[in-house]
Amino acid sequence: MDPQATLTFEELSILNERKEEIKRDHLAYLDQHPELKTLMSSFMSAVLMEKPTDVVAFAKAHFDALTPIKIAPAPLVIAGPSGVGKGTLINRLMTKYPELFGFSVSHTTRGPREGEVNGVAYHFVAIDEFDGEVAKGSFLEHANVHGNRYGTSKFAVEHVQAQEKICILDIDVQGVRQVKNAKMKVNYLFVAPPSMADLEKRLRGRGTETEDKIKIRIANAKGEVDFGTAEGNFDKVLVNNDLDEAFAELEETLAKLYPEVRFQ
Repeated sequence: MDPQATLTFEELSILNERKEEIKRDHLAYLDQHPELKTLMSSFMSAVLMEKPTDVVAFAKAHFDALTPIKIAPAPLVIAGPSGVGKGTLINRLMTKYPELFGFSVSHTTRGPREGEVNGVAYHFVAIDEFDGEVAKGSFLEHANVHGNRYGTSKFAVEHVQAQEKICILDIDVQGVRQVKNAKMKVNYLFVAPPSMADLEKRLRGRGTETEDKIKIRIANAKGEVDFGTAEGNFDKVLVNNDLDEAFAELEETLAKLYPEVRFQ
């Protein structure tokens, strides 16, 4: 006789809720320890290759001889509306900790601004080349922003991770949604302005945009800030009012997100 058949509806509901809670706890633990998949996959491959008679003794010898596995830190997504100062924060972070961070160089169809170097600031490409990479599935995320296409290639992220560095992705909220759908282990940080009026002042102060483009960026920024500050979308919302204070808070946040990394 099925023991669950004797339980009341309320007891069954509590039991099922407990099962789901345990399942979520297990999945969360696996997400925090991606090295487990590597360890078990390596062990199973070795077992199937050798087909040992004494599997327990073989397992002991296998794991005793195992060298430490280095797992690349989770990528760091930094998003925020145009003009909020996230590029300045990223540059300061990269300058201070070049051995810890690597920048994912995105592709874009927009033209380079003064001082931007191809392959460093962006990979500047023609529209047909960009669309060809989209068709091949080369991008982790891509979006049309302010009339231009932007995309983060999977290779760009893997290239940084191969160096055992934290890969920084500077993307917009459209890209964030796509990365979340990819089910990767990623840390998310949103840089917000003190106010929309302050953001407009910064955009106009740059002197790099036409009036029409400024209006487009301001209109889009409202939706970006609403998404970025909504509960659960980002691990941290950082208000960039004073650059030095914002950077200090950024360092404190990263120390919590990456406890295995030492920040001076």
